Amino acid sequence: MSLIEMSLSASLFILVVVCFRPLLLHRIPKMTFILLWGVALLRLLVPVSFHSPFSIFTAVNDLGRMFTLQGNIPSTPSSPVTNGETVTLPFITERMVTPNGPLEPSATLSPFMPVWLVGFTLCALSIIIPHLRCRKHYRSSLPIKSDFVQKWQQSNPLWRKVQVRQSDLILAPLTYGVFRPVILLPKHIDYTDTEQLRFILAHEYTHIHRFDTLKKWLLAASLCIHWFNPFVWVMYILANRDIELSCDEKVIRTFGESTKPAYARTLVHMEVKKSGLSSMVSYFSKSPIEERIISIMKIKKVSIATMLLAIAIVTGTVTVFATSALDKKEVASDDKPVAEEAPALYQGESSTALMPIDLTFNRSDVPQLMDQLHASKYRAVYVDNEMVLRITNDNSIQIRKNNGAGWKKYDTDRVDAKDFANWLFKNDPIPGYSMKELQSRLANGAEVKHIAFENGKEMYVIIDSSGVQIELVQPQKIAAVLIDGQRMMITSERHPYVISEQMLKSFYDLLISSDILTKNQAEQDYSKRIQFLKEDDTIFTVTN
Repeated sequence: MSLIEMSLSASLFILVVVCFRPLLLHRIPKMTFILLWGVALLRLLVPVSFHSPFSIFTAVNDLGRMFTLQGNIPSTPSSPVTNGETVTLPFITERMVTPNGPLEPSATLSPFMPVWLVGFTLCALSIIIPHLRCRKHYRSSLPIKSDFVQKWQQSNPLWRKVQVRQSDLILAPLTYGVFRPVILLPKHIDYTDTEQLRFILAHEYTHIHRFDTLKKWLLAASLCIHWFNPFVWVMYILANRDIELSCDEKVIRTFGESTKPAYARTLVHMEVKKSGLSSMVSYFSKSPIEERIISIMKIKKVSIATMLLAIAIVTGTVTVFATSALDKKEVASDDKPVAEEAPALYQGESSTALMPIDLTFNRSDVPQLMDQLHASKYRAVYVDNEMVLRITNDNSIQIRKNNGAGWKKYDTDRVDAKDFANWLFKNDPIPGYSMKELQSRLANGAEVKHIAFENGKEMYVIIDSSGVQIELVQPQKIAAVLIDGQRMMITSERHPYVISEQMLKSFYDLLISSDILTKNQAEQDYSKRIQFLKEDDTIFTVTN
């Protein structure tokens, strides 16, 4: 998932949580919202998505697909025509339209990246610099000499060593540090008021026990990464409030509901003007005091119905709004070709066909030619009017133009396999080989290389351990001959569908010069192809 996709998908989830919050804040345990904000953080920070048939995005895709299919299905169905040992595509290209543009290589730098980097840097510095300044002040704090504090620490042990110190530079209790936490108390606190001190320590120990400082750092990281998203700013504010509300709730449940008035008085007593210290600490009185006091006074015992409601809200919200759409373009679970799930149409303005009609020979039709290719040091060879091309076993691409004698290694662009799979599904649903098999290869990590030639001609090379397949994009409908380890394909111009004997001969000359066939083998195979094209094929015309 890209950064934008992560941010957009998380925005909807955040919006739902924001809508639920005022309705349910005082009806369900506060930890419910901590869990929901945690899911939002995962969507923002982890570029992995889980697909679900119950996702709202699946429903949106299904609706969009339904309306698209209704508007695009052609009036007359077309299907491949079987003729002897060949498979020829019908005139489905008459209804195809040119896509808006070729698939962009994944290596292209987005213009958004420099802007994002500036925003990220400024946001990170605005958080880190004040925190580092405050940590400098924290070092001047002194240990607290209090019997009550020492007894409290002994009766409430944690696996992490916790220090309790005091400082005259702060106005409200706070906790900082993740693995070596420190509770810092203001010097002006009345250390003889054991009830107040007990509430403060219980609150701060809850922060430490729940790793709330780490949560605040993760919230800050999400804010820096997604600084351009206003929903993330809302989440940052509300999540920090809910951390405090959840700690308040824990303290009340620990000491009993009878302590609510006393705890609220302690909270009011500690409420002072913001000191301007770092946000990367857990304050005893950081959230708005009104919301916290109201929340404290409305805390009730948790019933079974309340727990079931909280579980249902978390489960339902995560399933519907935090999962991604079920990708129905990926490998189909049945035996039907993937291309049958959508009309074989291009998206865009009406124009000439992008993919010319072709004649495909499967491996069973050319066993000798396929076997010799696999035995050679090449994985694919290609010939058209302008050039010849071959792909070696080390996946380098060599090109020779204008009947030249020298071969030149050609540079390629890398293309994201998932993006290419979507592009191929839309733009060439009957590409002359098994779409289902190719989609499976792409889903399992096949590498896709892109070459852009002159006059708008392009080539996508799909490479993995099982072999090479080539997708030709020829807006000028250049006649070509290809063998790529999966099939032999002759591509021709539109009316009349013509293939020249000379081009086919050049193709077999390339096979000879590349040590794929001997001269005798090439002559025999060439004669067989020419004979079939002249006598048995009803679509192509062979010229000199």
